[in-house]
Amino acid sequence: LVRPSFERTLTNAVDDDDRKRKKHNFAMYARMRAINNSFNSASSIRNFQLEWGKTILSDLAPNANRRDYSSPFPEIKDEFEDYDYDKDLLLDGLGQLKVSLDKLKAAGVIGYFEISIPYDDYGSVVTVALDDYTPIGAEMLLAEQSVAIGGPGQAMVRAAMDKGGVAYGLDQFYLDPSTTKQSEYNPSQLLLSLNNLRKK
Repeated sequence: LVRPSFERTLTNAVDDDDRKRKKHNFAMYARMRAINNSFNSASSIRNFQLEWGKTILSDLAPNANRRDYSSPFPEIKDEFEDYDYDKDLLLDGLGQLKVSLDKLKAAGVIGYFEISIPYDDYGSVVTVALDDYTPIGAEMLLAEQSVAIGGPGQAMVRAAMDKGGVAYGLDQFYLDPSTTKQSEYNPSQLLLSLNNLRKK
């Protein structure tokens, strides 16, 4: 039912790279919608996301660990003051996520990205921002249709947190870093905020 709208966007493509991105979005939308429809419970969807994310991370960064993660913020002495999980295991997961995102960036799937543990949250929050995130159009449409399944970005993050043995709450946002004007709003950034981090 949505194919005509995707096909119309192809006529507005500014170049061949933009056209490829739009085609990828339709393929991603159709595939994710079909996968979602094959499940009958939220737990089944979550298990699929987790296994999908684990596969991506193991394919792209099988040997990555905590040494591959570096915070964009200077380390503060009391940054991890109040937490009950294994910090090193969490950093192993984030290291694997970082190396995987580096490879997706090199392949043109994402642009700039940032994985951060804000020091003023004392280890209770992790944020992951993916700029120029290619599947964002498909994911936004799925979200508007109340389709529960998340895309590859969310799957990878869930797998990284699982490797760290961390339970969490997850909030997902689609942002346009270039403007706050609704008339010009064209989201290109996926922001994942993982909060209330605790040992599983």
